Amino acid sequence: MRVRLSEDARRFLRAEAEYLRRRNPSAAHRFLESIRLARTNLAEFPLIGATACDSLVPGSRRLVVGPYVLTYDVRAETVEVAAIRHGRMQDPGPKVEDDFDYEAEASMSRP
Repeated sequence: MRVRLSEDARRFLRAEAEYLRRRNPSAAHRFLESIRLARTNLAEFPLIGATACDSLVPGSRRLVVGPYVLTYDVRAETVEVAAIRHGRMQDPGPKVEDDFDYEAEASMSRP
């Protein structure tokens, strides 16, 4: 199967590699090599990652690669990596309306 990176995944890959390269070139090399190996594995075993039950996109999967998480979808002939992020980063998700006003009103009405 062919493995493609979305523009967001590609952007993160470039930015993270550059960030690591400035601080530790060998860490940048290890990072890029781990992503390359993950892409090779996804091409051969597209269902290797766990189903992402909490994802906004039904049927998407996640593959943990060291401290990084790849979120991807399996299509007919292609694996589309939608996002790459560090495990400490918050999952992208729907914007939740801030309920500050509600909480502020509730606390003001208490005796």
